[in-house]
Amino acid sequence: MTLGERIKLILAERNIKQVDFAKALGVSANYVNLLVNGKKENISDTLAKLIEETYGYSASWVKIGCGPKTKPAALSAAKIEFIRKVQNMPDDEVAALLAFANSLDSVKKCFKLME
Repeated sequence: MTLGERIKLILAERNIKQVDFAKALGVSANYVNLLVNGKKENISDTLAKLIEETYGYSASWVKIGCGPKTKPAALSAAKIEFIRKVQNMPDDEVAALLAFANSLDSVKKCFKLME
């Protein structure tokens, strides 16, 4: 897959117009058009990283087509703190939290059925 094809895929998956993609990245719409049409075959590391940060596509995948297509989502501070606390809990408390989380799933399903 070429760079242009990868950019086209991002645009299609995110349902974004070239001009909006360009504006979000701070480049010209003409530049994006050159990328999409294969007239420009390389992008800078900086632009690849900006696409990663803005749209979640791995910079290495965008730039050279290697590695996973998307980067793993970063954990929020609250999730990191929760994980830290869970790691220090005894197994019975972790089991109670798991039961609670499973009950939330059941409640969500119930409310979706009621909609």
